[in-house]
Amino acid sequence: MGVGFNSILLTFRTYKYQGVKLVEGWTAFGNIRTAIDLFLTDYTHLMALKNSLGYWLIGYTISMALALLFSYYISKKMIGSRLFRIMLFLPSIISAMSLVVIYKYFVDRAIPEVVNLLFKVKPKGLLENESTQFASIVVFNILMGSGTWTLMFSNAMSGIEPEVIEAAKIDGAAGIKEFVFVIFPMIYSTFVTFTIISVGGIFINQANLFSFFSHGASANTITVGYYFYEKTLAAGSNLAEYPLLAAMGIVLTFISIPITYLVKWALEKYGPQM
Repeated sequence: MGVGFNSILLTFRTYKYQGVKLVEGWTAFGNIRTAIDLFLTDYTHLMALKNSLGYWLIGYTISMALALLFSYYISKKMIGSRLFRIMLFLPSIISAMSLVVIYKYFVDRAIPEVVNLLFKVKPKGLLENESTQFASIVVFNILMGSGTWTLMFSNAMSGIEPEVIEAAKIDGAAGIKEFVFVIFPMIYSTFVTFTIISVGGIFINQANLFSFFSHGASANTITVGYYFYEKTLAAGSNLAEYPLLAAMGIVLTFISIPITYLVKWALEKYGPQM
């Protein structure tokens, strides 16, 4: 709460150096106007917004679909379901940095070598090539992000009473009908929770970019979360940099809050009813 309140204060403050002396002052909406102008006109800021939305839209859609699919598979105790649970839980207990290193070796070394063996042409690694960086990061985040959702959904599905499933089968709901008309409505509250959390985190998600590129992520891949982290790290003890960053955060907060509540309202109003 202290940090949040201080960010609001910083939005309306100015710090300027006159020689070696730091002069403090106040402004009404100067920092906010500058922040809005940057988000509307500056290439780096526009790309950060675009990439944040792109990572979320693609990652959420595919990750959610995979999570629901594998959760249903696991809940039905089909062949290999226990192995799936173990494999999906691994990203939660293995260091993210270790997973990034493994993935980088795979896409930057293994895949080019396979292509070279098959076609006698050795391309750049997928993360080394700027045209494929975005897609490679998306794939990594999908692989690493859907595991937690799958475990939570499968746990929610396992809590459904067997009698409910049996009654649905007697009424002719089996296979996809069972999932659509019985199981999904009963785990819908979990689905809503994950969706709202996901929407609320659009502008703070770094998409593991720092783990992949450290300080060298290109403008084609950066997110708003990565941009804030880099700028705050670079600012260090230079107070003059913080008011604009705080104003950017306030602007994005006023964008994300109504979107999050709108999504919450839509999900609760138009979702399946038991």
